[in-house]
Amino acid sequence: MKKRNLLLSGLLALTLAGCTDATAELSDAKTALVTIGNTSITKGQVYSLMNSASGAATAVNNANKVIASQEIEVTDDMKTTAQNTLNSYKSLYGDTFTTYLTNQGMSEEDYINDYLIPSQQAEKLVNKYIEENFDSLCSTYHVVKATVLEFSSQDDANAALTDLNNGTSASEAAKNHNSSSTGTSTVYTVESTNLNSSVRTLITGDTTDKNWVLVAEDDGSTYALVKIDDNDANNFKDEATTALASINNVSTGATTYFFKKYNFVIYDKTVYDGVAANYPDNLVQNIED
Repeated sequence: MKKRNLLLSGLLALTLAGCTDATAELSDAKTALVTIGNTSITKGQVYSLMNSASGAATAVNNANKVIASQEIEVTDDMKTTAQNTLNSYKSLYGDTFTTYLTNQGMSEEDYINDYLIPSQQAEKLVNKYIEENFDSLCSTYHVVKATVLEFSSQDDANAALTDLNNGTSASEAAKNHNSSSTGTSTVYTVESTNLNSSVRTLITGDTTDKNWVLVAEDDGSTYALVKIDDNDANNFKDEATTALASINNVSTGATTYFFKKYNFVIYDKTVYDGVAANYPDNLVQNIED
């Protein structure tokens, strides 16, 4: 697969200077690669087949690798993690893994430098995107830190509220009034799926009130006590970053952000159509600044 992708990458690069009607062509497309009897397989045939099957994936993956290498510095921790991963594969798969590397034309060093380390770099792109757009993302997704206690009866909720207002800790108030809630302050966003919608609406609103509030949940049978502990995400930046990174739209936004930053442009129509169909977040050339 590595050899195939490298060959396709080289062929794609060769085509960019000679596009005809948005379809890239090889200048030596008729050159035979293999001849069997009177039948020849040409470079153009191989290119067309490989481009249709893997062109979009190869273009996106290679571009992502280049972007990650520019944005994320390789650290000693990454090198150690990569080596440990390699050792784990060797221990787990034994000769099968060694044979796999040999068949792909790779050394262990190649596997570390071409796959394991770049994959770690790519994983860190989302956090880099969040770091560079932290305030706007926190505003968009209404990142707050709050404590939520849930009760199955309004009487228990009211009794716990009285205790809380008298200085009882959240964990004790929950425990003393039949709630399984831990009383732990947690980061929430408008995308938090572990909250009842009524509670989420209260938490992610523009309120600055940090007192305990009783909320009747929209299922009609449970109640929650809610307290906003901090609505300035800069005070819990690491936790906020983790919460944002788990949001699918943030991850896709990071993809678009970096591919736009590096002016990712596709000239070949086959690759363009493949990216449009399977990697729409990477197709940025028609996005206006």
